[in-house]
Amino acid sequence: MALSSITIEERVFMSVLVIQCPHCGAEKMTFKVMKSVGHLIPGQSSVMALCSGCDGPVLATLFAPPHMGDRLVEMPGNLLQERDFRAIGIWPKPQEPEVPQGVPDKVARSFIEAAKSRRAQLWNAACGSYRRCMELALKEFAPDVEAWKLEKRIDKLAAEHRITPALQTWAHELRLDGNEALHGDDDATEDMAEQMHHLTYFLLTYLYTLPNQIEEVRVRREAASE
Repeated sequence: MALSSITIEERVFMSVLVIQCPHCGAEKMTFKVMKSVGHLIPGQSSVMALCSGCDGPVLATLFAPPHMGDRLVEMPGNLLQERDFRAIGIWPKPQEPEVPQGVPDKVARSFIEAAKSRRAQLWNAACGSYRRCMELALKEFAPDVEAWKLEKRIDKLAAEHRITPALQTWAHELRLDGNEALHGDDDATEDMAEQMHHLTYFLLTYLYTLPNQIEEVRVRREAASE
């Protein structure tokens, strides 16, 4: 059978890359090498590979012996470990989740953890982590409320006009979704994770980013008027 007539499904994959997927965010994901080519630059070759989880493509350029260029696709095992071919670059690169400015480190770490779980489609883990991020953030503004009373903290911030009524209602709805993801019988869904991501982002922006930006503007105006 001619090579051109072999489908992707029929082909036996021999060489792989084991890296973090920049598309679905999965750590140490196996990428099946589909194509390898040698460069005009001696000692450099490139491979195109697909994530075995989401089928997202990456292009990797490696230092490899000149005679190996077109044959890297045939080499068994992880090219970045077993074969010890050093990577020059891999594209696209994984992107860190965007965190609202001015958020404390502990809260930011929790938000990043939740966002990575969401990217990896781990809906239960994502919803649980977003709920924890909300708890940590609201505790900063309502430390007098009894521990783990997220409902009371939400209401307290709304009563003090630190969050809008719309955010208060949304927060209560997704607080219950977070509870279900942590303690309920039903699994969280992609829609729940998406909703909790946007709510948590807006909540952090409202509590931390906007006040900081307003204060920076005030300081600049006072400095300009002196």
